[in-house]
Amino acid sequence: MYNYCNKCSGKLIKKAPNLYLCQKCDLHFYINPVQTTTAILENEKGEILLVKRKSDPQKGFWDLPGGFTNLNESSEQSLVREIKEELGITLKNFFYFQSYPDRYLYKGNNYYTINLFYIGKLSDKDSKKIAPKDDITEIKFFSKKSLPWQEIAFDCLKKVIAVYFSR
Repeated sequence: MYNYCNKCSGKLIKKAPNLYLCQKCDLHFYINPVQTTTAILENEKGEILLVKRKSDPQKGFWDLPGGFTNLNESSEQSLVREIKEELGITLKNFFYFQSYPDRYLYKGNNYYTINLFYIGKLSDKDSKKIAPKDDITEIKFFSKKSLPWQEIAFDCLKKVIAVYFSR
């Protein structure tokens, strides 16, 4: 995956699945997961909101709203920002649910992710304000029975949605 040190340009040796060591300067370069925040947004009918992806990876597949956490941003700040960017609403009523590791394959790069999932409750008023923005093309609420399982973008989403509906 990595061949040369970003500090001294020395040769890197893979020591473990997530550790590279520079032969020249002894830099320890760790491959750690990138954090994402994602919302399971439920309306008053008990349906959850899925968004259709505008871009790769998984363009045209259904996703939960959310995205990557920025530098110097808490998970909660990231979630509120992502929901505002993608749906145009300010999320206020939410709580942490659980996390899942996954992979995000993009333009030949394999990013390992740790996905933090939150549950948010939407009033009818908020549900009516939602509109696709940023990097989504469509939004739709789904009941447990109507979920398009074959068209869901990432494996960890299928897992967390199954756990969510089995509570």
